[in-house]
Amino acid sequence: MPGFYPEDEYDLAGFAVGAVDQKDLITGKTIREGDVLLGIASSGVHSNGFSLVRKVFTIDEKTLGTYHESLGETLGDALIRPTKIYVKALRSVKEAGIAIKGCSHITGGGFYENVPRMLPEGVCAQVKTGSWDIPPVFAMLQR
Repeated sequence: MPGFYPEDEYDLAGFAVGAVDQKDLITGKTIREGDVLLGIASSGVHSNGFSLVRKVFTIDEKTLGTYHESLGETLGDALIRPTKIYVKALRSVKEAGIAIKGCSHITGGGFYENVPRMLPEGVCAQVKTGSWDIPPVFAMLQR
């Protein structure tokens, strides 16, 4: 968490561990031209986004406690929203009989680094920009 902890210090607050049978691994190896790229909406900034949040906003009581009409809440409330774990959404897709061939998170390197990592060599993704709603907190970060 750059800019948060002093040099040579860290905090281990928690983590999630999952298990999967070998036959159920989602590896991206079966992705082919013509497959559909589907996005699942983010529930908020999530942990990786806080380096950016700390660069953009002054983190103090006044800033975090200010109500923003565009958010429908205070900035602090928007930022503290718990990280959504997407396993339930993916399970629902799988249980509906849809093959999930690859997965990518859009944090850190975003579209430009993370989507290509899930794709086999020679396959690229076409992302239709503007085809999804941008959560208000991200629009505020961008402004």
